Amino acid sequence: MMEFEEIKKVLKQRFPIIMVDRVLDITPGQRIKAIKNISGNDIFLVGHFPQHYIMPGVLITEALAQAASIMISCNDNDDTNKDEFVVLGAIDQMRFFESVKPGYTLVMELNMIKAIDNYFIVQGEAR
Repeated sequence: MMEFEEIKKVLKQRFPIIMVDRVLDITPGQRIKAIKNISGNDIFLVGHFPQHYIMPGVLITEALAQAASIMISCNDNDDTNKDEFVVLGAIDQMRFFESVKPGYTLVMELNMIKAIDNYFIVQGEAR
């Protein structure tokens, strides 16, 4: 389990774009379960949409990418340079089935599918 202060040490992102509040479970380099709590006070909701707040899909995608980054960065068994940061390179078959609204807790679960050098294939979902 990782609390927010530990997450800030791993991620390169800063306010207002940190999209992981807590890691509930992690097996470094293999799997992660993390959460993002959505509040009506989140700055990204102000314009999306003013009368009907919903979390933008691109930020749900960012939350998944950050959870993957934590899972990869916490792996002590790889040769990645700790001064580098993990970036999202491609998305395959992303779908959105429901809006994420204030008061919701976005639960993200990701699994490592394959690691080739410093490239990683991860599968995950957010509920």
